[in-house]
Amino acid sequence: MATFEAAGITLANPSTGVITTITNGPESWGEQIPVGRSDLFTGLALRSVDEANFQLWLDGDTDVFTRVRRFDRLLKPGGDEVVVEFGLDGMTAKEREAVIHAAWQAVVSDREDTIGFVLDRRGITEDVDWDGLVTGAGVRWDEWPDLLGVRPEVAARHLQLAQAVGRVEPPLTMFGTTLGT
Repeated sequence: MATFEAAGITLANPSTGVITTITNGPESWGEQIPVGRSDLFTGLALRSVDEANFQLWLDGDTDVFTRVRRFDRLLKPGGDEVVVEFGLDGMTAKEREAVIHAAWQAVVSDREDTIGFVLDRRGITEDVDWDGLVTGAGVRWDEWPDLLGVRPEVAARHLQLAQAVGRVEPPLTMFGTTLGT
C-alpha cells in the first residue's frame, strides 16, 4: 500500500475519509461497505474467503476497483499465491497511467515474490487464462496484452513465448511495451 499512497492513490476516499470494500455476492453484488484499515488488511489475508474487493482512490470521485484473489487452487494446489487485479475502466489516460505506474512500482518493490504480470490497457485479453499461463499451462491467445511478464522457465517451455522476443528483468522475462519508471 505504501507504493500506492506515495503515488497519491489512497485507501480512504479523500472527500469522505471512508475506506470501502465491495461485496461480491451472492447476497449482494457491488455494494460499498465501510471498513476500518486493519479490518481491510485482515480480509486481504484471504484466510476465510478466496477473494476480497475494495476501492483505491485517486480523488474524491475517481476510484480504482481492486480485487485480491487466490490463484485457482486446481492450478497450484496448496499455494499461497494471490492475484491482484485493478479495474481501469472510466479513467482518463492520465489517471490510468498513474495507477499503472503505481502498480508497476509495487511489483518492482516485491520482484522476488512476483510470478507474473499482465498489463492490458484495452481489456482485449480479459478472457485469457493468465493464471494458467504464469503457472506453466499451455495457454494460447490471439491478442497480446501491452505487457506480459512470466518466470523464465515458463517462457522457455511455452510455445508462443519461446518464439517471442522478451527481455529479462529478474525474476521475470517481459514481453511487450516497456513501462516508464
